[in-house]
Amino acid sequence: MKNVSVFILLSLLIASCDAPRDRRSAYNKTFNDNQSNTSTSGSAFGNNDSNSDDSTGTSTGGDTTTDTPNTVPDEIKHCKWSADGESNFDESHPHLGEHTICLSTNKKDVWIQVKSPSSDGQVCVIPTHNSGTSSVYIGEPRCLMITNSKKIYKVTLYANRSGYQNFSITGAMVMKDKSYFYPAPFYQYVLTPDAYIYCSQFLDQYKDPTYCEAFKKVGQYIYKAF
Repeated sequence: MKNVSVFILLSLLIASCDAPRDRRSAYNKTFNDNQSNTSTSGSAFGNNDSNSDDSTGTSTGGDTTTDTPNTVPDEIKHCKWSADGESNFDESHPHLGEHTICLSTNKKDVWIQVKSPSSDGQVCVIPTHNSGTSSVYIGEPRCLMITNSKKIYKVTLYANRSGYQNFSITGAMVMKDKSYFYPAPFYQYVLTPDAYIYCSQFLDQYKDPTYCEAFKKVGQYIYKAF
């Protein structure tokens, strides 16, 4: 009975707090989030960052793509890009493989290049505000298809979560828009962006870290500090 109650609660909160999947678009300017501003405690995902090689909606795609190496915009020339789509990527992580994730100098656009793009789903980027090893999401997931290792894909992030509009983007959670089985207290398959949004909201509302601990245990995400 307890497991059934948890399942019903999880389903209701995800349905009410997260934008429907057909509205999670790179051109969607509205974030349906009924969560009020409660705290900036967020969840401590810093240990799953992509700073070393051994670290562990439907979208229409990014706003812009650019070929490398001769057309890299000035706003992202401070980052490391692969000219041939095979070498010279900035980081590596089991979730995406070799990749570069870069925040533009305008502090709103994130550019991504991936050595081994996945054809079975989108990649979602969720803006965060970080304090030490903790982060809180401050805007909607922005999802796009990444299909070419020689292209750099741009997605514009928005700090449009209710109560967090004045927070700066200092990091991002990057993850495939795919379902994975999450252990207790989830006890079910959940799309990764939904699992992250839900665990963050549950932590904010009830100070209960168990959903975020389950999310972190599965490990299907990259935390990128800018």
